[in-house]
Amino acid sequence: MMFKKILLIVALMIVLVALNWFEQLIAQDLNRLTDEQRSKLLEEYHRKSASTGKVGNYTSPVEIDGDPSRSFDYESPAELVPNQPEVKPATVASLRPFGIEFFERTAETSPPADVASLDDYVLGPGDNLIIFLWGRVEKEYNLTVDREGKLFIPTVGELTVWGLTLGQFTQRAQKRFGKVFSDFELTCSLGKIRSIRIYITGEVQRPGAYTVSSLVSLFNALSMAGGPNERGSMRLIKLMKQGKAKAIVDLYRLLLEGDNSTDVRLESGDVIFVPVAGARVAIKGEIKRPAIYELKGGETAEDLINLAGHATAEAYLEHVLLERVSEHDQWEVLDLNLSNDPAEATHTVALQDGDHITINSIFNAKKNLVALFGLVKHPGYYERNDSTRVSDVLGQSKLQPYDVYMDRADLFRRHRDRRVEVIALDLTKVLNGDPAVDILLADHDSIHVYSIDDVRHRRRVYIEGEVSRPGWYPLYDGMSADDLVFLAGSYTRSADRSQAELARIDLAGGVTLEYIDLVQDAKRQAVTLREDDHLFIRQIPRWQQERSVRIEGEVVFPGEYVLTERGETLCQILNRAGGYTQAAFPKGLVLERPSIAQDLQRANLPLLLARSQPLVVDSLGRPEKQTEIDYDQGAMKRIIIDTDKISSLVECNSNIVLKPNDRIYVPTIPTGVPVIGAVGANGTIGFERGKKAKHYIKRAGDFTRRADKSEVRIVRAGGEVLSGGALGKRVELGDMIVVPTRIQKDRNWGKSIGTWLSAATGVLTSVYIISKL
Repeated sequence: MMFKKILLIVALMIVLVALNWFEQLIAQDLNRLTDEQRSKLLEEYHRKSASTGKVGNYTSPVEIDGDPSRSFDYESPAELVPNQPEVKPATVASLRPFGIEFFERTAETSPPADVASLDDYVLGPGDNLIIFLWGRVEKEYNLTVDREGKLFIPTVGELTVWGLTLGQFTQRAQKRFGKVFSDFELTCSLGKIRSIRIYITGEVQRPGAYTVSSLVSLFNALSMAGGPNERGSMRLIKLMKQGKAKAIVDLYRLLLEGDNSTDVRLESGDVIFVPVAGARVAIKGEIKRPAIYELKGGETAEDLINLAGHATAEAYLEHVLLERVSEHDQWEVLDLNLSNDPAEATHTVALQDGDHITINSIFNAKKNLVALFGLVKHPGYYERNDSTRVSDVLGQSKLQPYDVYMDRADLFRRHRDRRVEVIALDLTKVLNGDPAVDILLADHDSIHVYSIDDVRHRRRVYIEGEVSRPGWYPLYDGMSADDLVFLAGSYTRSADRSQAELARIDLAGGVTLEYIDLVQDAKRQAVTLREDDHLFIRQIPRWQQERSVRIEGEVVFPGEYVLTERGETLCQILNRAGGYTQAAFPKGLVLERPSIAQDLQRANLPLLLARSQPLVVDSLGRPEKQTEIDYDQGAMKRIIIDTDKISSLVECNSNIVLKPNDRIYVPTIPTGVPVIGAVGANGTIGFERGKKAKHYIKRAGDFTRRADKSEVRIVRAGGEVLSGGALGKRVELGDMIVVPTRIQKDRNWGKSIGTWLSAATGVLTSVYIISKL
């Protein structure tokens, strides 16, 4: 038994040593990796961790090998010839359901103020009635219908009016008043109108409950709700009363015919329900109202054209494209003939949900024409007949008097199977009437006449450097370097004309260099350029466009100063500014150079810092998130200088050379020493000569519990930072004391112990099982 216990303890120790050795081995392997390998390893780890449990991205062959289906795409003049349209699915992205714009433009925000006729208005509780009698008796009654729907009229009695129309009430009132009065006339009108509560639901822009005037009709209510939305029906709108459909309204009658006879006045509790639209078809092209239309059932293509306002005058109805999804979920195309020819017309084809109809222009089917383009006076389309030849069309269009390439013009002929044939024409022979070349033209032939520049190789030369418009320019016969400079907009101010560089490609393919003095007239005219010559105009050595620096603060003459020469120092500029004022504090002088940040950016500092980030490894050897190295690019502009050398301008011996755009700031004499960070009270303590940093920290409330006393820093007025034993150093005027906060080290002992215990438990379990075998 004792032997087994000893064996288990030895096995546990071996496992612990092995785990420790394995962790050290991983850490050593990681340390041997380069910065780039470490970055890639960490990125791969985070990527895999983030994508655990997710389906990987599929990379199609197109992304690897490019487009597998390549088609020959030519840009010949034959493309300018009208041809039959290619069979492509019609896109309806730009089309909207018909009628939806009506409600967008006429949205109701208030109830109707007047109504043409109120005789059919249904009375109800809350309505205010004005009754006026004249004749032998003149009386006026202003009465309101009570909650029970009754109206009490003095001297006449009570009338039940709920549910009566205004016209019916007028007739009853006439009879009741006739029992009391004689020889009179009577009129009834509405005074204050009651409010009712209605509900608009379904596929509308703004569904909900609305409190509206009792004069509101169904069309008014739909306008208040913004009308049907993109999914809503325009033809099956239901008016519900007590759960039953009392009316089904087709808005197309209003929109297409102006018929509002289906508009009904609403009552309290009415519900307007707009269902999802039924079958829809789209029509576009040469139609007066291209849109998406809703079908009721059984409509044909001809019916749809009538709904859409009929075809335009340019519509080609003999070839109407109908695209639809077949029963087998395949996209199919039907060619409809909607012309007036009864023998070939296909008017009776029933439409289906999702059909797309395209009506092309008759321009795509023009006959008896040819096209002529290129170097002619009147390019365009010309009429042809069975006897029209090439010379006939050239005679009508007139060749240009110059630059025409007479040796060849091209005739592009498109066949019925969409093949394009190119026929070369010798224009000289054509104009001379050679029947072998002056051929008969066919429908849709296209002739292109070339210019000499189109055929010949274009010769070019290149200019770069200190000119206004560098780039490629055409080469002319006898063109000189001076001519090229003129075409490029002449020289800039910084151009060095004394030594231009001309790079020339010789016959063997090599490059020869020649230096030209463009100041001397004889030289610049003597050099004749050749094809593909490269002319470089260099900048004047040590040229600087911006040469100014700025001085601010406590100097006699602050402002902008131009550097008179390269190498001008800080002391020289300070003397030019009149020296320091009496309130100046030279030790705190700040010199900023914006070009430093630009230089660091060019040196790719962010990438260098990213690669220098430490790679953190957990207890199992896995790389964790990197600690970011933060830096302020704006703070990198300051140059730390030895301010003792510039404290007195009489003995100033600073050798700092200024550069354009430098900024100099001379502060005023400070009154104290700022103490910031982990102290009792951040603030400025009055300066006492000879005192150390600890004295100022005590006066600022001493250290807090989280203060890191070993990392106290003194920032000198000149920008120098002192660390390490800073508490014992003397503080000078203009210094600042910074007390950082102690870094809290995150040691997850529970996680580490748990990991070790899990491993140890697994080993002990294995040993126990083995011992029982």
